Amino acid sequence: MRFPYVQFRGKFSPIVPIRFRLKNGDWTEFKACVDSGAGYSIFHADITEILGLKLEEGDKAYVTVGDGSLIPVYSHQIMIQIADDEFEAMIGFSRRLGIGFNIIGRRDIFERFKVCFDEKEKVVEFI
Repeated sequence: MRFPYVQFRGKFSPIVPIRFRLKNGDWTEFKACVDSGAGYSIFHADITEILGLKLEEGDKAYVTVGDGSLIPVYSHQIMIQIADDEFEAMIGFSRRLGIGFNIIGRRDIFERFKVCFDEKEKVVEFI
């Protein structure tokens, strides 16, 4: 599946749709930046309320972010959908995610797909 880059804060970035399964079985969609340098997928904590999860019931860990600081992240195993593929993935949530967008990192995602960034064409592919 090919996704065109999206303009964000004046720059084109590999921001793609990702769907999370709700407790009632429905799906809800969010946008997230694909980041090959991120070990984990991290979304803003507000999303846990939408998903019917309790933030603090997740596995707590501290993750180093771009400025070198540590932020608390609570991980939950949930059903997601990227491209046409549905699967369970460990997704982290944090109140301190301050970069302005959600992150799709390597764990459980890059292990499932070959992820190709084409900066010239401004597209990202999940194969």
